Amino acid sequence: MRRLFTLSILCVALAAGLYIQRVEVAEWYRSATAPELPEAVEYEEITQTGAIPSSTPRSLRLEESDPESDEGESRDLEEVLDEQEDPTVNEELPSASAEATADRQDDNVAGEVEEPVDEPVEEQSALPVSMNLAVPFTSQAPQGNWDEPYQEACEEASVYMVHAYFTGVDEGKIPSDTADQDLLKIVEFEMELYGFYKDTTAEQTGMFAELMYGHTYQVLRDPTIEDIQRKLVQGHPVIVPAAGRLLGNPYFTAPGPLYHMLVIRGYTDDGQFIVNDPGTSRGEAYLYDFDTVMNAMHDWNDGGEITEGNKVVLVLSP
Repeated sequence: MRRLFTLSILCVALAAGLYIQRVEVAEWYRSATAPELPEAVEYEEITQTGAIPSSTPRSLRLEESDPESDEGESRDLEEVLDEQEDPTVNEELPSASAEATADRQDDNVAGEVEEPVDEPVEEQSALPVSMNLAVPFTSQAPQGNWDEPYQEACEEASVYMVHAYFTGVDEGKIPSDTADQDLLKIVEFEMELYGFYKDTTAEQTGMFAELMYGHTYQVLRDPTIEDIQRKLVQGHPVIVPAAGRLLGNPYFTAPGPLYHMLVIRGYTDDGQFIVNDPGTSRGEAYLYDFDTVMNAMHDWNDGGEITEGNKVVLVLSP
């Protein structure tokens, strides 16, 4: 009887210890079972090797822009951002939203009957089995402070990571002091631009990225997995607005963010997206199943039910 009692106490103690250390245990299990990721590729390497497929589904284009490679070697973030003093609005850049909403005129003349014309079908380049872009990482709370504004800074962190990738910042974690200061600059810029910074839509997020950093942007509606993969192969990370609680990330503070944004940086050969998820300090090169991301993909719905938000992604170009 005494032996049984002792064994019971040990089992309870073990269970309690596992519960207390559940996050660390989950992290150990994820690391132990994670597949080997494809080698990370810098943006400059993609543009210089000419490995970018030129064919993208026309039905998904709101605006197409040709990426330009950055000259020079990879640099530290401080060096890159020292060249960019206080952000200024680039008023000369075209607005993607304006072009996307431009009225299309009907060229058919009344009374004329046009013969149907078979349009040539664009051939799609074969996709590589896997892809991984060398996108630097920061969480939306670089110094571990999850109070405002950091609790709502996933959009800012997502744009910031993509900007760092395009400007040649080395892969890995961005120094927390630098990331913290620059995320606050983005929040300040949004406050001046919109009067708010929380819960920006994909369109609004693309607009402040264009005005602050000079990146053009596309909002792709109802993208497929292959559409996302093709953008990645072209060297473009894909920013995804999402119903955060549908992602099921065990590192989110329960129940998880109602609305969230993250960066898809690649994909594996076994049906997973490689993402930089700013909603957790463990979000660098995190893996989500294709179906998880596609199901959670929802744009901000102006305070309405988040799961009724449009299926869109945001793609920036330097």
